[in-house]
Amino acid sequence: MNTQLKVKKSHELVSARYSFSLIEIRLFTMIVSLIDDRDEDFKNYKIPVKNIIETFQIKSKKIYAELNQLTSSMLKKIITIPIKEDNIEKEIKTTLVSSFKYAVDGRGSLEVSFHPILKPYLLQLKNKYLMYDIKNILKISSGHSIRMYELLKSYE
Repeated sequence: MNTQLKVKKSHELVSARYSFSLIEIRLFTMIVSLIDDRDEDFKNYKIPVKNIIETFQIKSKKIYAELNQLTSSMLKKIITIPIKEDNIEKEIKTTLVSSFKYAVDGRGSLEVSFHPILKPYLLQLKNKYLMYDIKNILKISSGHSIRMYELLKSYE
């Protein structure tokens, strides 16, 4: 995997509430790193399965069974994003991704679509965002530690 990929998220998304496992957070972060600063709309983002295996050091021969479990789990998880609208505190509840697609025969890539409501939190960010190199979190061994890293990074 190209470890020069940059992760860029709005502060609202960083401060959102969710409960993801370490591998779910890493996969989401890997997907976010594929977004180009010039993207005006979400595309279908593709990650070669080989990159997922290498990055997460998956030793299992049942990678596609694990991907099936991982993607199913992520599609069930809800994220709560705090927002302020017309001087009223509100919350958005959504999933992070709207779909996953992959070949079950062991070839190809994982294709991901983001939920459209996340556009203001991942696309065309001009202010109130954090950015870091994905390699900064690859060695972190806890999802909570990654969250803490991002929260602290958002105060820079």
